[in-house]
Order: sequence, then C-alpha cells, then structure tokens
Amino acid sequence: MSDPTNKIPSMKDFCVSWPLYSEVTVTDSLKLNLFVFIANAANIDCFCVDCEQESVFLGDGFQIGFAFHNFDLEDRIFDRVFYCSRDSSHVAFFQFRLKKQVLTKIGQSPSMADISEAELRPYSKVLSPDEYRELTKAVGLASHGVGIGSFVYLRRIFERLIEEARGRASQMPGWDEGAFQRSRMEEKIEILKAELPPFLVEHHSLYSILSKGIHELSEKECLDSFPIVRAGIELILDQKVAAKQQADKTNEAKKKISMLQQKIKSTQ
Repeated sequence: MSDPTNKIPSMKDFCVSWPLYSEVTVTDSLKLNLFVFIANAANIDCFCVDCEQESVFLGDGFQIGFAFHNFDLEDRIFDRVFYCSRDSSHVAFFQFRLKKQVLTKIGQSPSMADISEAELRPYSKVLSPDEYRELTKAVGLASHGVGIGSFVYLRRIFERLIEEARGRASQMPGWDEGAFQRSRMEEKIEILKAELPPFLVEHHSLYSILSKGIHELSEKECLDSFPIVRAGIELILDQKVAAKQQADKTNEAKKKISMLQQKIKSTQ
C-alpha cells in the first residue's frame, strides 16, 4: 500500500491502519515531515490487546542526535515504541526503513491481525460464525498485502446481510420472490430498505465498489481502498450492534416491568 497523496501519513495511520510493507516516497519537500515522524514524541489511539479495549499509547521522542538542519534522507532503520497509558508493560512496537527515499513499515508487534481481531470482536454478536470468520479473513488478508482476496470476503459479508434481510422480508404479506430475484443489487437494497441498516441503504454503491475491486482493480488499488471499504462495512455492522443492544434493552425492560406488575398485583 502506498499513500496516493504522496504525503507521510499520520503516526496513528502508518502504525495502526496501514499494513506491513506499506510505503511512501519521501521527496525533499517532505524531509521536515520525516524528521518530525522520527524525532517527535507522539501518542496514538490503538486497541490494546492486553487490556482488550481501546487505549491511548504514549510514545517517547526518538533522539536522532542532531537538529533538523543536519538531517538528510540517507538510508536508515528506526523504531517507534509506544506504551499503554493504562499499563506501561503493554507495548506497541513499530519498525520503519528508509531506503532510496522510500519509507516502508517493515515490522510491528502486536501484529495487524492481533489488533484487528480484538477490534472486530464486538461484531461476533451480530454475525454468524461463518460471517465473522470471513470478516477476520478479509482484514487478515489485507494486513498481509492481499487486496483482491480481502474484497472477496467483504463482498460475501455484504451479500449475506442482504440475504438475511430477504429472509425476514419474505415473511411479510405481498412478498414477490420472483421480482426480487430478477432485480439488480441496487434494486434489491431499495426493496429491503426497511430491513437493512440505514448506512447500507444510503451507501448502496459499496457493493459495486467491492465488485469492481474483485474484477477490475489491481492488488495495490484494492489495498489502497481497503481502509475506506472496511470502514463502510464496520459502520453497517455498528448499526446492527446498536439495534441489537436497543432490542435487548427493550426486551429486558419489558420483562422487568411485567414482573413488577405481577408483584404489585400479588400484594393487592
């Protein structure tokens, strides 16, 4: 993955969001940006796999031994190390290489897969075991530089969400299965909009992006697009999680109110 704007990304994005061997060309105009990236103290938001929750990781400034006016773009390898603000023994480590003015992330611990699996865990409540495995596979493949394969799994998740909605809608009076099956995906989403998360309905073009990625885009183009597409899928799942939490809370409240009413009646 490379930065399409040819700028050094933020510390958080390069460390946490970009997969291994992501790279950006460092031109002379970006020399100051690189110096700041190497030398300045920085904190990042990152999921702590030890705490099992989001945390702020604190980073120390890296001492390169001289001021900016003596800094050049010679080949070098450097590390950025961050410590969980909840427990300083929880460490996030990232290693970078500058070679021929190309900055590359060449190592990290915890791995992208470890961080992503922990981040994705809440979605297991609204996905089937197969769907959840496909989501983790998509993220895992992208973290290892496999773009097209990651799109395949994300599209499968999208299609399963549509199929689940079709199953609910098909129980309603007046359902026309034949008309639904003859429809294009955009039309299917319109038919099922009452059963789908609003974000999916509003951004139905996500499916065509995934399909184009599988059939037309290169590995690099898919990897460049993956963080955006993943965010879209996660926002859809976030709405499913919120709806489930609301439904669970409502059912629990109804149950307690019913029990309270019975208790009051028994004392009368």
